Order: sequence, then C-alpha cells, then structure tokens
Amino acid sequence: MTVEQDVRDRLTCVRNLLDSGQPLDGVRIRCCAELLRTAVERAVMLTCGSVRPVHALLLQLPRYVDADTAVDVSQLWHALGRATRQHGYEVTPTPDELRGWHADVTAVTTVLLSTFTLSGIIDLS
Repeated sequence: MTVEQDVRDRLTCVRNLLDSGQPLDGVRIRCCAELLRTAVERAVMLTCGSVRPVHALLLQLPRYVDADTAVDVSQLWHALGRATRQHGYEVTPTPDELRGWHADVTAVTTVLLSTFTLSGIIDLS
C-alpha cells in the first residue's frame, strides 16, 4: 500500500465513522482524531522525504510548501494531538469539530500529496 492510499484510507475510515449515524463515544472520537493526526503525519513525511520525528519535519515544511499551508498543517497537527490525549476534566471534541478537522486534513493532505507528485522524466545518465 502506498502512503497516498494509506492517507486516503484513514480519511475514508473517519468519514464512515462520522456518517454512520451512531453516536460517537470518547473512544471513537479519540480514534477519529488519531486517524486524522496520523494521516497528516504520513503526508508530511512523504512531502519532506524523511521519517524523522514530525516535530522536526514541521519546521522544514516551509521548504516544500507555502508558508500559510505549513502553518495550517502545524496547527492542525497540534490540535489533533491534543484531542488524542485528553484528560478527564477536558471537554471531548464534538462530532462537528471532527467533521471540520476531517475537511481541514483532507485539504492539507491534498496540497501536501500534490507537491510530492513529479511530472516529466528525470534523466540521471
């Protein structure tokens, strides 16, 4: 399975959970947030061409995409990280927040994965 397909599968899984019509409990909400966060991570790793920690890659991301996209990716990744590690006294994200994050992750991963696509032939001889 390619990284692009893995990212798409994670987004599809979250969309299916959100569209199932069943109420989401805390575990499913954290699961959705984790799937979205790892989709962002994998897209960032592919774009930067490295498997180093995502914190380091987020600092390098402006080399590969415009500054606004890099900031959006970083803020989204941090928000999803907070959603996956909630304390008992914190408010759980709502399904509407998850839908918004899903839309945001879909948008940024589309940009990240499109920057990775090469066109033409590279002659290495």
